[in-house]
Amino acid sequence: MKRPLFQLGLILFMIAASRGSARAQDESLPFSDTPFSPSDPAIAAMPGVSAADLGFVADPVDDDDSSNPGGIDLMDNQATKPSAPMQPPGNIQPTGLEANPSSQPTSAPTTIASTAPSTQPEQASAVTGHFPAIGGTFGLEEFVNHFAPYEPMYFVGSTQAPNIKFQFSLRYRLFTPTGSLATAHPFFRGFNFAYSQTSFWNVSNINQTFFYDTSYRPEVFYYLESLPGIKTDPGDQLGLQFGLGHESNGQVDPNHRSMNIVFLRPIVTVGNDAGWFFTFAPKFYDYIDGLPLNPDMPKYRGYADLRVVAGLRDSLQLAAIGRVGRDGNRGSIQLDLTYPLTKLLNGNMDISLDAQYFNGYGDSLLTYNQRTTIFRFGLALVR
Repeated sequence: MKRPLFQLGLILFMIAASRGSARAQDESLPFSDTPFSPSDPAIAAMPGVSAADLGFVADPVDDDDSSNPGGIDLMDNQATKPSAPMQPPGNIQPTGLEANPSSQPTSAPTTIASTAPSTQPEQASAVTGHFPAIGGTFGLEEFVNHFAPYEPMYFVGSTQAPNIKFQFSLRYRLFTPTGSLATAHPFFRGFNFAYSQTSFWNVSNINQTFFYDTSYRPEVFYYLESLPGIKTDPGDQLGLQFGLGHESNGQVDPNHRSMNIVFLRPIVTVGNDAGWFFTFAPKFYDYIDGLPLNPDMPKYRGYADLRVVAGLRDSLQLAAIGRVGRDGNRGSIQLDLTYPLTKLLNGNMDISLDAQYFNGYGDSLLTYNQRTTIFRFGLALVR
């Protein structure tokens, strides 16, 4: 195919050069509109090349056209004047890559399979219809083992707005306990990062914002699950947490709420592994940024809260968290009565029924200075 195309280009160049020379002799003559003709000397001088080889086709309709006395059109429109496909000259061998005149392909296109190895395990496992298991090449099992529940996690609702309230909370242990650093220096095992989120949705009133308020609470703290040098019985705990915390709702003024605290929380639990227990966990904190947006926050939240949990480890539990404002005349209390459904569901799900009651100031961070009384009911994942 390259040789005929080269010859055609050479022919067209020679014709254009000869006509350009003629125009140079007489500049008063306009540019010639006469189409190329097989009678051109340049075409006739090409050995072994015919007019048909170059796509000149006889046009019976234009036989009387004075501008084309030979009745030949160059590369005429094949949609209106079909002609036989171009054949290679007698001294040119076909390559097998020429266009097929048939409207249907002679064979189905060949699909070339990729031989490059997959760089993502999901691509290989997707072929077999499943995702990679924990413990694959990404070290997912080790990553998950760093997480533990932090505060209670639940999803509860009410007929009173805001109707839906849910809380999500996890802590992440920064250093691997079996790593070389934590093995040589056990002190590093206590560093933790935690993230908690409490969201309120308003689903009963379409005229109000659906996402009513959300409290975002990242924390960095040190956690001693058991104080060194103090022996406790199985089921008992004497621990300590201290660190820095932030809480905000991400809204814009005038609804923006934000504060930063430094806190200390002793944790005392008495009981046994399989039976009853009692947990007492006060949290003492101070505001470290001066509260430029909400300077009256201590009037309603104070400088401490107290969490108390009592009940059976695998049965009914009652948890309470209370606050008292700075002046002693404002505060709040939240009660959660939970019962596990694990036995009723034959061990298929680890969830609990949760009946929640709140009374006081600050049900949400947005309404920290408003008094609310509300009852909610739902499910708890961690209590």
